Amino acid sequence: MANYASIKQDVIDLINRTDITSALAGTFVNQAQRKIARTLRLPSLEKIQTITVGTTSNTIYNATTGQYTFPNDFLELVYIYDNNRILERVPLRDFLELTKKHPATGRPRYYTRKQNKFEFRPRGQTGDEINVVYFADPADLTNNADTNIFTDVCPDLLVYAAVLYAADYFNDSRKQVFEDTYNKLYAETAALAADTDKATTDASVRPAFDYAEDLLN
Repeated sequence: MANYASIKQDVIDLINRTDITSALAGTFVNQAQRKIARTLRLPSLEKIQTITVGTTSNTIYNATTGQYTFPNDFLELVYIYDNNRILERVPLRDFLELTKKHPATGRPRYYTRKQNKFEFRPRGQTGDEINVVYFADPADLTNNADTNIFTDVCPDLLVYAAVLYAADYFNDSRKQVFEDTYNKLYAETAALAADTDKATTDASVRPAFDYAEDLLN
């Protein structure tokens, strides 16, 4: 299994220069990780954070305002659900209208984003559980034995992303060759992730209500 040390060594071997150090290769690897994390959405990057109203710390979920603060590793939301259904995300304009028509507390039904927070309505009652599923930024690689999702699932993609940064640094004429390989590996990895999603039905579950109808009632 690949780890930080082996990824760095692969970068060094591909660049094949006497002036590329392990520390420099590490810089390229960490730049590569940020590059991949910006766009690649692997099922293995998904995390679930469960909120229990009245128990979860206010720094995560404020039961008074009904606001959930994004964790530090938050990249992108997948969905939010409770024990019965997937909650519906609505535009802020509709959220404000719905807030006028529904009680402040009760089982959460819909939410909207406000800056780095999601706000729920109704806000939830003590003991209610809300599950937030999101794509998480993989842990940084620091020590030689470190691993993360990218080293486990797509180490070759991480290597070639790092080599692109190395090619820029050293003005390497092989950059286009490296980029072609990176793009091919990225497409294969993304296609595999998409096929995994097609094999499940979770992403297509419809909410048990229609917020547009709620606006009319």
